[in-house]
Amino acid sequence: MQILSMDKALLRRRVLRFNVLFGVLVFAVAVAFSITGEYSSLAERTEAESLFNFIALLGVGYAAFSWIFCVMSKPFWFPLSNKVNNQ
Repeated sequence: MQILSMDKALLRRRVLRFNVLFGVLVFAVAVAFSITGEYSSLAERTEAESLFNFIALLGVGYAAFSWIFCVMSKPFWFPLSNKVNNQ
């Protein structure tokens, strides 16, 4: 990875943070559908809830992966600051 200009680095960080938000929203919608669903039979309920649980897990996994990628890649993208390290 290369160090980007400040504008590009901030844009990339915003995109990654939007992906984290998207994953959390997918999780919230899947949980809400699972809680508020009305089904005519038990078979429909178990099928729909297993699908919503799978979608919720995918949302959490996507959010976690995006967040980890955002945190771990930050030092590679942002320009070096003018601060002097006291070592």
